[in-house]
Amino acid sequence: MKRVISNLVLCFLILTAYSSNISPVHADDDDKYEEKVKEYEYKNDDEAKYEDDYDREYDEKYKDEDDYDHEYDEKYKDEDQSEEYYQQNVKIQEKRTIVKVKREYWYKWSRSANIPNEYATTPISSKQTVPIYLESKDPLYITAIPVQGQIFVPFEDTAKYLGASVTVYPNSQIGEIQLNHRHLIVKNGTRVAYENMKKTPMPLPIFSENGELYIPISVLANGLGFQVAWTKQQQIRIY
Repeated sequence: MKRVISNLVLCFLILTAYSSNISPVHADDDDKYEEKVKEYEYKNDDEAKYEDDYDREYDEKYKDEDDYDHEYDEKYKDEDQSEEYYQQNVKIQEKRTIVKVKREYWYKWSRSANIPNEYATTPISSKQTVPIYLESKDPLYITAIPVQGQIFVPFEDTAKYLGASVTVYPNSQIGEIQLNHRHLIVKNGTRVAYENMKKTPMPLPIFSENGELYIPISVLANGLGFQVAWTKQQQIRIY
């Protein structure tokens, strides 16, 4: 019995000693673990601080570049739009150049602002006397002058023959004619006519010869409501 008790006491002492030896080990390990944690946290803090400093430095460094990019976009935005508009305009102009300019004909006033690149053939090729016929009237013999696809006739005499009232202002070289509700004003040296007070282009400008104004017969006749034709008898027929 004593031996059993002695063995139990011995076991108890051994266990006690073993426990006391283990505890410091755990304490040391805990301390080391906490130090490692603190070191890791400190390291993380340093890294975070470094990253924050780096981010701030980066932002400051590239702030001007970001502003520059924004300024560049704003600066060249209109130019990009202008370039786009320019390209579209070029395409439109190219399409327009493909369209052939219509020729002006001596007997018809097209009222076009375009200067033709081709001229229609006129029934006469040189200055000559030509009779003009208006129904129920005797012919009027006038001097007709062909110029670049147009036949010019005396402004005052031809207009009066057609029944219009005529006023010529010699100082300003302006001619004014009126027939019923039709009104036409022209000026020497210009290719602009005021047809019923509306500014309208003519194929060629009025000119003066021997003190007399000459006008394309198409402008004069069409402006007063007439049509013009050339007959086989080498005459100008107005109807």
